[in-house]
Amino acid sequence: MPANPYNTVPYPTYPAVQTHPDRLAAVGTLFGMTPAAVARCRVLELGCGNGNNLIPMAYALPQSRFLGVDLAEQPIAAGSTRIEELGLTNISLRASDLEEVGGDSGEFDYIIAHGLYSWIAPDVRERLLAVCRERLAPQGIAFVSYNALPGCHVRLMLREMMLYHTRQASTNAQQLEKALEFVQLLREQTLTPKPLRPMLDDELKAMLKRPPESFYHDDLEAVNEPVYFHEFAAHAARHGLQFLGEAELFEMFDHRHALDWLGDNVLEREQYLDFLKLRRFRQTLLCHQGVRLKRTPQESRMDEFFFSSPARQVDGRIEGAHHASISAVSAAVERTAGALRDAFPLPLPFEELLPYAGNAESLREILFGMVTGGFADLHVYAFPCQETVTARPAASALARLEASESLTVTSLCHRVVKLDEIGRRLLLLLDGSRDHATISAELAAIPGAPRGSEIREYLPQSLEWMARMALLEG
Repeated sequence: MPANPYNTVPYPTYPAVQTHPDRLAAVGTLFGMTPAAVARCRVLELGCGNGNNLIPMAYALPQSRFLGVDLAEQPIAAGSTRIEELGLTNISLRASDLEEVGGDSGEFDYIIAHGLYSWIAPDVRERLLAVCRERLAPQGIAFVSYNALPGCHVRLMLREMMLYHTRQASTNAQQLEKALEFVQLLREQTLTPKPLRPMLDDELKAMLKRPPESFYHDDLEAVNEPVYFHEFAAHAARHGLQFLGEAELFEMFDHRHALDWLGDNVLEREQYLDFLKLRRFRQTLLCHQGVRLKRTPQESRMDEFFFSSPARQVDGRIEGAHHASISAVSAAVERTAGALRDAFPLPLPFEELLPYAGNAESLREILFGMVTGGFADLHVYAFPCQETVTARPAASALARLEASESLTVTSLCHRVVKLDEIGRRLLLLLDGSRDHATISAELAAIPGAPRGSEIREYLPQSLEWMARMALLEG
């Protein structure tokens, strides 16, 4: 049997906020479900790799239970070592195939299969959805992402070219090297007709931006089968599962009313949205067919949720999440966006935003527009963390462990935070044993660090930034 390529070329795994139980529960709640409470839930991740997505969830949700499954032994071993280093007892990683995820695994409120469906053989794909049906709680939600057509046709075309170019490669490393060489050839020596070049060039640039390991597994694996949404929905239905929504909620809304002629046919609407957008990747949520859903979300439901947005001023507009922007806005919208900006990445509850909009009716309308337009994200969980700087500040043990290896760390609200070298060194000192003076002195003693007076001046705002990024804990 050939070696597992995920052992020889480790796939880079990162925290994905759209897979968090909070996101899944928020979409489910909006459409009439009663999902399990985020703080006490059961989560299964299929194809978890080294657990870099699942472990931060387990760290931040100690009353919840987590299981990760992956066929590649080496990433599982690396993730298990990380779990031991953090002393976590609510998570385990298992090297096994999907056939072994049986009744002894238990029932789960949330199942995650990110970057798996399109990259596995048809029989394994059947088992993936069977596991979702068998192991999902009655009000459970499954996240399944996959390459989608028609948008993936250009990428599929390039994949076929690269497979031809690398057909004589004898090792994974050689195949990767030759594929990247071919992508550069296409970019620099293309004879493509001018009308087609922008689409081709965008795809090639996107390929080259990704880490080589990601590029290898995403585009050169033996299996990579994009599907149309209607095919995926029909496949899920054969396994007793129904379409709930998209993890990126705003993708479901047709603000131009271009598809009103489809009426209430949700599945047809989703397929035609893919046609209009040339969508190339989907992050679809499923639930059991027997669950009765409320397909038309109401503004009146906004009172039940929390909201977040990185709202910022850009060229006279306010840009929020997902590059969505608002222009020519009212004072109430500006104030609401400003409140979300000041709290981000932490979400704010409806009642805390009321003073900025003036009254509940206006706020419901504002927030509903922000959520359906992609400007703001919807939440059901508050993500408790240390929002103020204490006398002896403590960063999470997870963030400190990650900072010992990298400039990127995971916040307590499951977002990736990028640090500079001084920020990384500062974070490593925040174990709760040092006061501000000691932190300043030890930071100043690091070779190449700024002067002690400069560190003392800027330390308070650096610590406040870390608190705002949800890196500190009580």
